[in-house]
Amino acid sequence: MTKQATRDLLLWVAVLAGPIFWFLSFQAKFSWNPWACASQAKLILFLISLAAFLLTAGAGWLAWRQWYALGHQPTTDTGATLARSRFMALGGLVFSAGFCIVIVAQVIPDLLFEVCQ
Repeated sequence: MTKQATRDLLLWVAVLAGPIFWFLSFQAKFSWNPWACASQAKLILFLISLAAFLLTAGAGWLAWRQWYALGHQPTTDTGATLARSRFMALGGLVFSAGFCIVIVAQVIPDLLFEVCQ
């Protein structure tokens, strides 16, 4: 795999990881909620949210690393490709930060309410 193909793959992972991890955590919490209600144990719901938060934060770190690395590349006459890649890395960083906030916001009801409410 070439260096540019690897960079493009990392950029796509950085952009798509936040929404995908949020969606998977949302579905996992929805699926585990009947079990948590029956056993009166909220720990599994917190662990799902923690895993999604850490994975999304890791995707944000990956996006930041790509954005930083692309900023130190020398510009050539085809600067449009570099600009698009930097924009994509910045978009991945913004998506990851936003979905980290969403994941934290979804933990708030777990903290305030009982399991079966």
